[in-house]
Amino acid sequence: MSVETTHPPHTDPVGNDGGHFLEPEVLDNGQRLGIWLFIGGDIIVLAALLFTYLYLRGVNTSGHWMNMLGLQGHSYEYYINLANLPSPHLIHVKPLSAGLQWVVTVVTIVTAGIIWSAERGLRATKNAKSYSTMTAVATVVTVVAIVLTIIQLRHIPEIFVANNDSQGMAYTAYDSAMMAIIGSGLVHLIILAFLGLGLTIRASKGLINGDRWHQARLVRFFWVWIAASAVIVSLVTTTINTVH
Repeated sequence: MSVETTHPPHTDPVGNDGGHFLEPEVLDNGQRLGIWLFIGGDIIVLAALLFTYLYLRGVNTSGHWMNMLGLQGHSYEYYINLANLPSPHLIHVKPLSAGLQWVVTVVTIVTAGIIWSAERGLRATKNAKSYSTMTAVATVVTVVAIVLTIIQLRHIPEIFVANNDSQGMAYTAYDSAMMAIIGSGLVHLIILAFLGLGLTIRASKGLINGDRWHQARLVRFFWVWIAASAVIVSLVTTTINTVH
C-alpha cells in the first residue's frame, strides 16, 4: 500500500502562496538578487548613454556637436512647400534648460523619498492604509515628472537639412544624445508610475501589509536607484555640454 504525502506550500514574503516549496528566506534572497541584477543591467545602460554623450562632446573639439548646416525655425511641411528654399547656414543650438532638468530630478528624488518613508512607516506601524495613500501620492507626483520630461523632449530643436535628393528634419549630436538620455529617463518614470500604481492597489487589497512588505522593499530598491541615476545624469549633462 502506498502512502501519498503532501507538503503545504509556503507563503512567500510577497503575500502569494504560489504553490512553491521554497523557504521564505530563500525566496526573499532570490528576489533581492534578481532586483540587484536588474539594477546592475540598468547601470550598464546608463553608463553607455553617458559614455556616448561624453564621447560625442569630446571628439567635436571645435564645438560642432552643437552646430549643423541647415535651416531652423519651421516645420518640415513649411520648407517642402517653399518654391525657393533659402540658403542653409550654420545653426548653433543652445544647451537645454538646466533648470527644467533639475526640476525633474528633484521631483524624482521627492517620489523616492515618499516611497522610502512609506515603507518604513509600514514596517514600523503595520498601517497598510497609510502606505497605500503615500504610494498613491508618489505615483501622482511621478506623473508630474513624466509631463515635465515630455516638455523637455519638445524643447529639443529640429533643423531642416537638404542634401541633394534627401531632405528632412535632423538633430545635432548634442540634441541626439540628449534625446536618448531624456527618453530613457521618461521610460524609467513610466515604469515607476506603473509600479507605484501596483503598490497602491495591492496595499489597498491587503496583499501588502505590515507582515508582507518584502515586495515594497524590492520596488524601493529600484525607485531609489532611478532617483540616484537622475542626479548623475543632471550633474553630467548640465555641467558638460558646451565646448570652451
